[in-house]
Amino acid sequence: MAKRTEFYRGRRKKRNYAIIPSIIITGVITLIVVLFYGMQKYAVITKEGVTIELPILMEGKTTIDSEGNEVKVFDRVDAELIYDTPDYSYIKSEAGEDVPEMRAIFVPAENVNREKLQEYTARLSLGNALVIEMKPRSGVLNWDCYATEALNYGLSMPTELTAELPTLVTEMKERDIYLTAQISCCLDELFASRSTTVTLRRADNGGNYMDDYGTWLDPYNLSVRNYVVEMAQELFAMGFDEVVLADVMHPTFAEPVPLVYTRELSTTPSSSTAVCGFAVNIAKQLRDREGLLSIYIDAPQALVKTADNGQSGPLFLKMFDRVYYRTDKFAYDYNKADIAPYVEKGKVEDRLVPVVENYLPDNSSWVLVDVAEEE
Repeated sequence: MAKRTEFYRGRRKKRNYAIIPSIIITGVITLIVVLFYGMQKYAVITKEGVTIELPILMEGKTTIDSEGNEVKVFDRVDAELIYDTPDYSYIKSEAGEDVPEMRAIFVPAENVNREKLQEYTARLSLGNALVIEMKPRSGVLNWDCYATEALNYGLSMPTELTAELPTLVTEMKERDIYLTAQISCCLDELFASRSTTVTLRRADNGGNYMDDYGTWLDPYNLSVRNYVVEMAQELFAMGFDEVVLADVMHPTFAEPVPLVYTRELSTTPSSSTAVCGFAVNIAKQLRDREGLLSIYIDAPQALVKTADNGQSGPLFLKMFDRVYYRTDKFAYDYNKADIAPYVEKGKVEDRLVPVVENYLPDNSSWVLVDVAEEE
């Protein structure tokens, strides 16, 4: 006979023991987040990494304040931010693969007109290209430029020639002529005369820095950099296959000349940081360019290292499709041997372009410059 009871036993609820670990994990995560944000003010950043220095763990003198409370007094520490010189070793080689052969005649700025361009075109029996100086060191532009700085300072002066130039470019492209536009970057008489905010200046008298090359712009200046970028973009849009940057360099001196730059810098100014920083900035802004982007080297040391004028062939080859170099038939083979170890993509014969006077080198790419021979 079953045992009877006068009370109803309710059903026992199942205990959810899994919620306990969840609460613990949530609490740990919350604690970690709080500690992470709360400890940031105690972070000490050095070259070796990041460390946390808590005041409670630091040595200090114990004193009693006016209310009788114990307080620790620590020695005063003067904080100082130290900036290292920029290091471009992180840059990977991305340019120069499958660049076409270019056998070109150089067209100086004063010869950029319909008649002269037709003459140069007719001479291309062994060549396939023209390198046209679209912006010389004078700063006078050979096309109607709508770059911000050109408009702000009246650097673009429309003429019949500048209006006709897009048509001339189209006509030459229809004849399968490879076209390269050359622009001077850090030497510009016109820009320097219109704006006092973009030039290198002498510290002794405050005047623009000038030498036998011309008037120098500041490679650190953002307006100068953006001006070059906008000009290159317009020339690509006009139909040029390639843009080559000339005069990307810093002046050198027989005797030191103190200069004043246009920007406040966190590191000591130098020719290498000015020029290499300029080149890196331009190449980065034109990463999605429509054609090839190239650059001149003006010092033989720059073929293998950073030269006194700030240029660095090993760095330039990583970012620019070609490097142009003024040389002669006796030196070019040595020039190729010097720079060849730094050519990671493409052929050295097409990436180091010899710019020569009055002779045709035995090379797949070259630029011929006409020079009047002395009698």
